[in-house]
Amino acid sequence: MFRILTLTAALLGAEAAADPCGMVPPVHFGGGRGQLQRSGPQRTYVSFRGGLETMALRPGFTGDVDEFGMLIPFPSPPAVRKIADETFAAIEAAVDPPRIVVQVYDQPLPIPNMANAGVTVMRASAEGEDGLRYGEVSVLREEAVGMYQVAVLEAGSAEALKRWMGENGYRYPEGMEAVTEEYIALRWCFVAVKAAVGQGPGVAPSPGMRSTQFERPPGSQFEGYVQGMAFRFETEEPVVPMRLSVFNGADPRNVVYVLADDPVTIRGVNTALVSRQIDGEQLRGNLTEPLPVTWQGGSLADLSPEFRERLDALRDPAPYSGAARDLFAADLLAARTHQLSLPHEEVEKALLNISEALGLRGEAADAMQAEAVAAERQRAVDGALDDLREMHLTVVDGIFPSALLADENLHFASYTMAADRNLRREDAIRAPDRWLSYYKNGDWGSF
Repeated sequence: MFRILTLTAALLGAEAAADPCGMVPPVHFGGGRGQLQRSGPQRTYVSFRGGLETMALRPGFTGDVDEFGMLIPFPSPPAVRKIADETFAAIEAAVDPPRIVVQVYDQPLPIPNMANAGVTVMRASAEGEDGLRYGEVSVLREEAVGMYQVAVLEAGSAEALKRWMGENGYRYPEGMEAVTEEYIALRWCFVAVKAAVGQGPGVAPSPGMRSTQFERPPGSQFEGYVQGMAFRFETEEPVVPMRLSVFNGADPRNVVYVLADDPVTIRGVNTALVSRQIDGEQLRGNLTEPLPVTWQGGSLADLSPEFRERLDALRDPAPYSGAARDLFAADLLAARTHQLSLPHEEVEKALLNISEALGLRGEAADAMQAEAVAAERQRAVDGALDDLREMHLTVVDGIFPSALLADENLHFASYTMAADRNLRREDAIRAPDRWLSYYKNGDWGSF
């Protein structure tokens, strides 16, 4: 379960459906695995500027589909969207780009198997307005987002929230009413999420749909990382709601990426867990400049013109960090214009709705949508990366204290790590280095 963002990490029942945009975890039919459990490091992306915050997550699970879901508190109603499956790998590649390693030989050698070479392993309620009565729940928005059914809620009490969730197919976690009441007293809202994962290729929920219904065998199970989600909302200071996550079992490794005006640490977490900090100028260069080259036994002058063109093409950072570039640029543009949802993000939702209404599915329709959204996104965020020069990206990586998670949300404080610790991270999800071998008199290579 995802520790960082979930208020309760509530595991709940679901109708079934498939994700029309790509990632659906592998689904198994026929019983055996039992209760849903976390799998792998739990990663969170946070950006904050000018009173606007984005949080994104993509948790990993194994277990029964019926068990999956989340309940997340927010200080104001968020805009919700899907993120690319490769987002966190792309952020790692933006922090420390993969290197191109070129080996130059004078004499011909047997061509080795290089396949595995070089791999490093909406606004909140106005002040002064009365809150909801004890038994009331206000549904601010409902929509299907890929593999999820999402409801944005305000509640007058934990009991009212629990009752609404039960009546609408969401499972409220037992024993967490006290902290839920504290969030309600602060006038926070909640995002309830339930899975809609099934076996049928014709089921494709799209944003704006009220519900999804599909029959699937009982005991269906899945493993792997589920669809990533991003939430953009207004807040006076950056915050990651995580109280009650201590009920989720053993502490997992948490990796938090924070894009903010200053380098930071997490209050109450040992600063030794700050593993990397990149200033905005370097980060922008990592996203836009050719990948670095390491030479072994030669130099650029040794290469033929054809091989140089081949090398230039491989140095394009977009295949590795393009998803991070788009994420950062969109969040910076949203902060500049103070919009919870950007026009091109609404275009993406509209295209999904139109395609679903017309029954347009398949590779051709998906390719047309991707092309249209990519062009709109490029026009919208053109120049937004310039704002990245004023930002800093911090990576905090490790196991956070359980007592801290139980007592408060995550908050941040300015902190600059020592230069002799701020070194390249060797992280398993980073794109591997690319190795090329070149023989001076017989241009050959492997990559």
